[in-house]
Amino acid sequence: MCPIHGRLAHFTVLVLMAGLLYGALWSITGEAALPGGNLFAISALFICCYVAGFLIAKIRLPPLLGKCAIEIIVNITTVN
Repeated sequence: MCPIHGRLAHFTVLVLMAGLLYGALWSITGEAALPGGNLFAISALFICCYVAGFLIAKIRLPPLLGKCAIEIIVNITTVN
């Protein structure tokens, strides 16, 4: 039987991989990977940058532009 392919399969694999990686990170580091911890913030930032790059690529611009925009937004909102 052939493996599934297409957009839904790609999205499903990405969600499953993100969940498995977060579960492994949580089992290794404990509380640092829970919401409010540093590793959780880094992983959330990585996921937001990936999604922004994907969305920007849909309008035929370089994905790095979306990733940089997320970094700028996060930097502006975290400055005291």
